[in-house]
Amino acid sequence: MLVKPPSCRGCPLFPLSTGFMQPSLAANPYGVALVGEALGEQEAELGGPFVGKAGFKLTRLLEWAGLDRARFDIWNVVWCRPPGNLLNDQPYEKGAVYHCRDKHWGRYTERARVIVPMGNVALAAFTGYKGILAQRGYIQQRSDVLLLPTVHPSFIQRGQAKYSRPFINDVSKAVELAQRGFPAESFRYVLDPSPAEALKWAATYRAAWELDRSLRLSFDIETPGKGEDEAENSEEDDPTYIIWRIGFSYRPFEALSIPWTPEYMAAIRLLMESPGEKVVWNASFDIPRILSHGIGVNGLVHDGMVAWHILHSDLPKGLKFVATFACPWQPHWKHLANSRPAFYNATDADVEIRSMLWIEQRLRAEGLWRVYERDVIELDPILVHFNKMGMPIDAEVRYDRAVKLGLRRTEVLAELEAMVPLEARTYSPDNGYIKEPDDTNGCIQIDVRANVKRCSRCGLVNPTKPHFKTYKKPTAKRPQNPCSGAEKVEGEETVRRWARLDGFTPSRHQLMRYQLAVKRPIPTQYDKKTQSRKPSMNEKSLKLLMKRYPEDTLYPLVLDYRMLDKLAGTYIGRPADDGLRL
Repeated sequence: MLVKPPSCRGCPLFPLSTGFMQPSLAANPYGVALVGEALGEQEAELGGPFVGKAGFKLTRLLEWAGLDRARFDIWNVVWCRPPGNLLNDQPYEKGAVYHCRDKHWGRYTERARVIVPMGNVALAAFTGYKGILAQRGYIQQRSDVLLLPTVHPSFIQRGQAKYSRPFINDVSKAVELAQRGFPAESFRYVLDPSPAEALKWAATYRAAWELDRSLRLSFDIETPGKGEDEAENSEEDDPTYIIWRIGFSYRPFEALSIPWTPEYMAAIRLLMESPGEKVVWNASFDIPRILSHGIGVNGLVHDGMVAWHILHSDLPKGLKFVATFACPWQPHWKHLANSRPAFYNATDADVEIRSMLWIEQRLRAEGLWRVYERDVIELDPILVHFNKMGMPIDAEVRYDRAVKLGLRRTEVLAELEAMVPLEARTYSPDNGYIKEPDDTNGCIQIDVRANVKRCSRCGLVNPTKPHFKTYKKPTAKRPQNPCSGAEKVEGEETVRRWARLDGFTPSRHQLMRYQLAVKRPIPTQYDKKTQSRKPSMNEKSLKLLMKRYPEDTLYPLVLDYRMLDKLAGTYIGRPADDGLRL
């Protein structure tokens, strides 16, 4: 074990960690520093960064990129090994980072023109925030140095091999950036012009297309909730069918963004209904929403997202991710959706047209352009036609299948209801009936906490006024009322009441009640939006429970019921009093 220098005594890890990093001060020809998190077990033993498994992966990635590891500075934001190799989100993370930044970083940051923070800990050490997958590949200016974050080699090693290509792309970009500097790109965006100026921009595009029929027009709409999963919504209740604005571009670094309002419809129609080829990102989202407003979409439409998927089927398809490859010097813009909506929208359209040009070049170079033309451009109109025409259906056969399916669904539901214990069932009202119902069939008795009024002397429930009557002349035959002078008092008690048992359906709520009733843990699933784990009884959770409790036949029966319900609701229909409900 290496002895740490006195300068480490102020670090919160000083009494807890083992090993100390002694990175080399050899030449740094690339002018790039690759910065990781902290020492691992092997690094602590050898006293150098990235010499264990993550170091081997780093070396291989750099070799695949055609780069020499010896020509980089390589170090960590924390100079020693944290307890159990845990640093991210630990209570001592910030203190350790701040200490090493003050004591050790200076000699190395001044040697680099570009710093590549690898992973969330390194990203937060330089920027103050995390979210490496959202920030990777985008250049940031920090004081006299440029940052270009990327993922950590350990992340790739732990089953994320698809991020090898983004890592290689990011590090190669960092080397080029250190050598040539940040290239200044001039953006010529027309943002919220007058309707007349917007119409002039549209006419200029039409004139340019007449001279060069190869020009493509990209378009991008902004709607409430764009990017969320709206597959289950109809046009009537889907907020994404409300269009706020639309952006266009037909030359790199030039774009127009205008509100989707009546005074701009002449320009929008002139652009969208022009005969030239179009470019969009996720056509299945944008085009139906534009058509629903009575605006045509003419000309051959290229979906850049689909073209990218043919080029790299294993990588994310979002425009923000693709731009780090196709538009390498593009500044980060996706965080400006609320603060600068017109600029954000124009940038989307501009990045779309530039990305499609880059993707086409790569597809042609790799012999895949014909695949894109055959499987997308030529096939898509046929599929659209099929979708419009639909499939002929035999109504009588469909009704017969719907009846049989409904019977089977009812049988499965009855089986489920018989398997669920009473304590897992739901009932109404929640606190039971105050008065006993005339008909208690289908009811159960429950214990609830309720306010009860009693006689303070004898304890009679809900005593009336005569109960407290005082006789002015009591006799032996009619002695004084024993509760004379008492009063009615109210307090919370446990009382037994009748409640009507609800019908059982294998919903998330009722299945969670079942888990509690049989004293089993409730499965959870990670929610990306809230970045927390939430209770889940989806298909994946049920299959996990089936493996854990193979003797319990309720879980597979729930999956059967959900399959039958999906078939009925989505594909076949349900019998109703007035025929088949489609």
